This record gives sequence, C-alpha cells and structure tokens, in this order.
Amino acid sequence: MPDENPNRSALEQLVRALRQARLQRELSVDEIGRLVKIRSAHIERLEAGDFTFLPPLYVYSSLRKYAEALGVGTEEQLAACRKELGVPDTRFSTKPAPADEHAVSGKPPLPSVSKRTIVLLAGGVALVLALLGLALLLLG
Repeated sequence: MPDENPNRSALEQLVRALRQARLQRELSVDEIGRLVKIRSAHIERLEAGDFTFLPPLYVYSSLRKYAEALGVGTEEQLAACRKELGVPDTRFSTKPAPADEHAVSGKPPLPSVSKRTIVLLAGGVALVLALLGLALLLLG
C-alpha cells in the first residue's frame, strides 16, 4: 500500500514502502541484504532515511535494486528519488554490455587468457632470467 502523505518526500515514501514490504514478507534485514547483495548496515541506514553514508549514485542504485527485488515503487517514484538525491538523468543501463561488443567497435575480440596461463608464463620468464643470471655469474 503506497504512502499517500503529500508532505513526505519521494525518498521517505519509498523507504517506508520498502520497509513495509520487507516486513510483510517476514524478511530480516540480513535476509534482504543477502537477496539484493546490499550490506545489512546499508539497508538499515536506508530504511532509517539516512542517505548520506554513500555517494548519491550508490544510494540511488541501492534503493533501485531493493525496490525491484520487492516489487515496490514506480518508475516515476524512482525518478523523483533520483532527482531528490541529485543524481543526473543519464539514462545509464545497469545491465551488462552485450557479449558481442567487438561487433560495435569493429575491432576483433582479444583472446581470453586464464590466470593459470599468466602465472605459468610469468614463472617461466622468471626461471629463464634466473638461469641467465646464473650463467653470467659462472662465466663472468
């Protein structure tokens, strides 16, 4: 049930609705934190109306994730929250870039190299340098 009090800001209305939705679902702060991958302490501060503990963009992003997970808030309400926080409307996407990004840039994709391969190559180079140093020491 949305909070219709016109004296409350969009942020206050949203966090009140988020807390109510969380409690209706009988979720603890820790449970919702794990679900949306937001620290419990951050959830508590958001629900308390403290929006100063992180930069505004991070607060907005956290509120948006929390709202989406609980099905709370409209796009208009989230846009009003964004404005109240002073986050510019950049129309950024929170979704990952497409895997075929090289098709857009026109450049061929770089081959993927595993961490194991990099470690083995670095070890091989270190071994060669050590052997060269030993050879110079013995011959020089």
